[in-house]
Amino acid sequence: MSEVEQEVKVKKVVKEPRISLTMISRYIVASEKVKLSILKKCKYPSDYIPKFYEMARKLVCEIFEGNFVDGHELYFEAFKQQARIYRKEAKTYPENKDGYKNRIYSAKGLDAIVAMSYLLIPILEKHTLENNLHRRKNKIIKNDVSIGAVSDMLLLDQSGVKQVGFLKFNFESTKLKREEAEAKLYVLKKFYEQKGSKLDPKSCILVDVIAWRTYSVADVADAEIELNKATLTIKNNWDLI
Repeated sequence: MSEVEQEVKVKKVVKEPRISLTMISRYIVASEKVKLSILKKCKYPSDYIPKFYEMARKLVCEIFEGNFVDGHELYFEAFKQQARIYRKEAKTYPENKDGYKNRIYSAKGLDAIVAMSYLLIPILEKHTLENNLHRRKNKIIKNDVSIGAVSDMLLLDQSGVKQVGFLKFNFESTKLKREEAEAKLYVLKKFYEQKGSKLDPKSCILVDVIAWRTYSVADVADAEIELNKATLTIKNNWDLI
């Protein structure tokens, strides 16, 4: 009798409460049913994580780090050109594959960045920008819940010496609710405060790309109460999921 080996896939389990910056912002505004779904995804993460806009995010951070002294319009010409390249490359992939989706979504993201150049140029003029995407492990702990706290770029003073703020891009297909923006900004602000950084609230900026809108710590409400309530609930329910 031959033996038949069956491969059993072991589901990954995150033992301690942990949630990403995007998920905590969604959790705060979600219905109870959706909150449960979010927690299940965080505790039992899939090996597959869609990254449809990641090509756009990386390109924008890399290009902005060039810190052109003059001619900021060159940034946006580069984005227009790359969006065309992405759309051309996408045609070589089946439409139901990530190779296609990543390029089409990223092209749309770059189109939106170009469309909101009038909002981004003043930020570029006032700061020296530093790519921060390599610091993927940045986090804060709130009520024993680990929350991702990775900004996309650091905003330094014009001399490039002192950090004065941060820049976070929201590349999504739907516009952020104000409460989501407040939650993201609060977490990122708290991370840098815990490091001892004294930042300018007006230079702590979240860019909602699809909405052509920016938020700063200076003009949104403090989300501490909502975040405290959310993390306590997550902590108390984590082992029950």
